[in-house]
Amino acid sequence: MENIPVLRIERRARRMHDVMDRLNVDRGVLARVRGGAAYLEARKRCLFCGTSHECLRWLDQRPARQPAFCPNLAIFAGCRPTTTVEREAR
Repeated sequence: MENIPVLRIERRARRMHDVMDRLNVDRGVLARVRGGAAYLEARKRCLFCGTSHECLRWLDQRPARQPAFCPNLAIFAGCRPTTTVEREAR
């Protein structure tokens, strides 16, 4: 018999990484924000998110708009790759 909670967790983890890829999130940057705490918080938000159907639709339809429904959007937006000039201006 399959362990349904484990499968759900794995699916949501993959989905979070798919969203991060679509939003061009630098995973290394995210992993370093607040010593890794931001990544753990984002993972927890994703695991317990109530908008999974919207998320799947957004991933499948590939719209140009940002996923405003995503509770991790702000942290993901802050972890996109930047140029050296942008980093030095911070």
